[in-house]
Amino acid sequence: MVSKTLGSTSSRLLTALAGDNRNIFSIADAQEILGSSYDATLQTLRRLTRAGWLVRLTAGRYAIVPLSSGNEATPQVNRYVIARELLGETPYAISHESAMDVHNMLTRPVTTVVVTTPRRLARREILGVPYRFIYAPPPALWGCEPVWVTPYEQVTVSDLERTILDGLSRPDLCAGVSQVATALWLRQDDFDWDKMARYVQRMARRAVAQRLGYLLELYELGTPSLVESLQEMISVSYARLDPLLPDDGPTLARWRLRLNLEPETLQAIVRT
Repeated sequence: MVSKTLGSTSSRLLTALAGDNRNIFSIADAQEILGSSYDATLQTLRRLTRAGWLVRLTAGRYAIVPLSSGNEATPQVNRYVIARELLGETPYAISHESAMDVHNMLTRPVTTVVVTTPRRLARREILGVPYRFIYAPPPALWGCEPVWVTPYEQVTVSDLERTILDGLSRPDLCAGVSQVATALWLRQDDFDWDKMARYVQRMARRAVAQRLGYLLELYELGTPSLVESLQEMISVSYARLDPLLPDDGPTLARWRLRLNLEPETLQAIVRT
């Protein structure tokens, strides 16, 4: 327990935070618990940070470091909640591969937290987790929803439909089109296809429409009206099905795609 390895002041602070399920807290929160001055509280937090009990997220915000197994006095810190705290009042959305993780659209673990935000931030690592921030202007932050990632904390995440379209727009942020195909297949019963059609029109990226239309027909998903609307958006030029792969393979005139990822491979991915 923390009381066996910490002084009484530090132990009281961490125990109170754990009791309130506050894995992330401010200096003001700590000051209220300890009933001490700002300077005295800050010194306590600095000592705990140097000792490895806390990590400083931003100015005035700290997270409790997860302890080794066998010590349950301190709750684990959710990486998506940390991302939220890093942004503060700035709009954001957990997106791309990370949104797939939140929505249970993956069959493998992810290592990096991807966040879309109008605030320009450099990559960083916290508690061994890499954080990557993708710039987007505020009007681009649509198609998002609050999602519970712990019993006590919500974060903003791109919804199912926006997550698929983001993946088809930036396959490099979700391990390629094959991963988007897996996500599409896993949650096929949960998509609002009318909403998907509206989103594609709003995003207005022809390559996204072409890739989505191809995958929907390959897996026999979606609705005829959605496929028709996607057909109306295709470009006269050809796009690669997966931009991460070389520009080779046959072309498909219906969707103006270079099939550099074989349909047999895509079928095998979702059926294993």
